[in-house]
Amino acid sequence: MRGRAGRIVSVGGGKGGVGKSLVAANLGVALAREGARVVIVDADLGAPNQHTLFGISRPGATLQALLDRRIGTLEEARIETGVDGLTLVPGASAVVGSANIGAARKGKLLRHVRELDAEVVVVDVGAGVGFSALDLFDVADLRLAVTSPQLTSVQNCYAFLKGAVFRELRRVAAGSEEASAIDDGPEAAEPTRTVASLVERVRGRDPALAASLDGCLASFGARLVGNQVFEPQERNVLYATSRIVRDFLGVDAPVLGVLRASRRIHDSVGAGRPFVLEDPAAEASTTLREVARAVLGEDVRRLRAGREQVGLPGPPSHPSATSYGPDAREEAPPLPASLERRQRAHDRLPVNCPATLVAAGASFPAVIRNVSVGGALLELEHPPPVGTRGELVLTHLDGRPALPCVVRHASEGRAGVEFTAGRDLATGVARSIARRFPP
Repeated sequence: MRGRAGRIVSVGGGKGGVGKSLVAANLGVALAREGARVVIVDADLGAPNQHTLFGISRPGATLQALLDRRIGTLEEARIETGVDGLTLVPGASAVVGSANIGAARKGKLLRHVRELDAEVVVVDVGAGVGFSALDLFDVADLRLAVTSPQLTSVQNCYAFLKGAVFRELRRVAAGSEEASAIDDGPEAAEPTRTVASLVERVRGRDPALAASLDGCLASFGARLVGNQVFEPQERNVLYATSRIVRDFLGVDAPVLGVLRASRRIHDSVGAGRPFVLEDPAAEASTTLREVARAVLGEDVRRLRAGREQVGLPGPPSHPSATSYGPDAREEAPPLPASLERRQRAHDRLPVNCPATLVAAGASFPAVIRNVSVGGALLELEHPPPVGTRGELVLTHLDGRPALPCVVRHASEGRAGVEFTAGRDLATGVARSIARRFPP
């Protein structure tokens, strides 16, 4: 049984210091400002600080009280944040060993997260790739990984996502003869081996299990959020990271938003007041509102149905024997591919431009969210399949120019198209869109 939570969003990623708790707190505020009833669960079992970000010095009952059986449900630990529609379940602080909980208590925690009475549950996951962090990340419908454009941060983010993906694959294969192919296969240990090669190896011996692994990857629900970005061109690092995740882990992880480094964001931590409240007109606040709207627009029923179909409706019932990434004391392993080679050849500019994608004999109303000489990111309800060729019609530009294009990637509510028109035409149209339709 899935529980009462309308949708669960986890926020995690690699080691500490990338601002995931800051993102989780401000995302919670942005979601509440969109009219949702939201609860943040501070599930950083080692160093929780959500209460501090909201200026709460004495949180009272915490998540630890549930684990110690001093309260019966997480509902009893919910406290007000001072933001309408947003409550908080504080984390367990200053308890030795709290970051390492047994399978039974962890299963209890995961079940109670699902039972929270809210339209959106935001789970702030601890750093590292231990089983507790991975399972708390994987409990969610949507899994947001936060990273900065620094190489070490990207490496840790990739290692975290790899651990989360392999953790899910292991759960799907549990009890089968092919389970060892996941734990002991080269894909877990060798950076350049792909998850696709693992699935194909399984397919030759157990086609039904391979189909379940395919379903697990298709419904994984990963998303990237960039933070601490100083220069506009650093956005390319995040898009390159998304491509590496797709190519080597076999899951789509589109970039939902990018937060520029800012003194105001930094100071909001000390002030105990989320920056979305303090400066709602700032670029970062606008970005978090866009992320919140994307989260609320995701079809979580489809994701849940996909996971339940392959046997992933409930919390993990057993620990895996294998870990797939570094622990907090180790350096992150190298990426399986060069970030530079996967960065976009052309800078993309954020825009907000109505358009129509005409493809496969149908018209798809869309909004262009960013554009470059080479292509565009579209927001649309039902994107056509990858490989579909068509035209992007700029209905609000003079002459209604139409750019020939091909769909290069598609997920729920979004599609990336590559322009196949001549460079001069694409350059002129991209400049016109950026000038007339700023974000």
